[in-house]
Amino acid sequence: MLATTMTSDLKTLQKRFQNYLIGESEDFVQDIVSTADAFAEHRLGAYYNAYRIRLINCLATDFPALQKSLGEEAFEYLVLDYLRLFPSQHPSVRWLGRKMTEFLQHSDYDDREFLAELAAFEWAQGLCFDAADSERLFQLEDMADISPEDWPTMSFEFHPSMRWLDLHWNVPPYWSAQDNAQDLPQPTHDATPTRWLMWRKQTSPNWRSLTVDEAWAIEAARSGANFADLCEGMLEWMGPDAVAMQAAGYLKQWISDEIIVAIHQPG
Repeated sequence: MLATTMTSDLKTLQKRFQNYLIGESEDFVQDIVSTADAFAEHRLGAYYNAYRIRLINCLATDFPALQKSLGEEAFEYLVLDYLRLFPSQHPSVRWLGRKMTEFLQHSDYDDREFLAELAAFEWAQGLCFDAADSERLFQLEDMADISPEDWPTMSFEFHPSMRWLDLHWNVPPYWSAQDNAQDLPQPTHDATPTRWLMWRKQTSPNWRSLTVDEAWAIEAARSGANFADLCEGMLEWMGPDAVAMQAAGYLKQWISDEIIVAIHQPG
């Protein structure tokens, strides 16, 4: 009974300390003894500040381009404001920044739309990097094992890291220029979004823009459409004489990009 009571008291104390660190309550100050050298508030303040510095550094790792765009000081203030609305709730700080895009969308920055898409792009890169691996990748030479009559019914399994973003701003070229210490392009906006395919190739996140028809095709393929379905759907953008060749070209590109892990046949 004593051990149970002590465990319960410790958990309560830890919870009170946590609430203090994330700014939900200052009651924990009552549990700290002031000394002649330091008041309780000052002693706790060291932990309070160190905790926030740690979170600022974590988010700077997740959003390096966002930090560079804003500057270190402005980024620190951004994170402190962010933590007031979205305090860390997960045991791992890896997921601390999952609401950054939403936060920026509703911020008072003049360029909040661009900054929000920049954050979304950087967060997606992290998700690509962290995604599960695949035991094998489908190779171009594996296509020789598929007979021509089976092409219409073949469907596709994609790498777990693959995802896409629809962006109105020129975020990827801006990010690349910043990452390579090149002159930054002026942020530009397009009313029609560009779809960017994102995935991890070996150990590095990759991305490229998609045409409208490839964007439709890869989304349909991941949803279970077979090759014949892709050809039929792509007739919206091209004639019947070109569609099979174009669909085959996209398939070759996906295999070369290393985002196809398997091709399946029904049954």
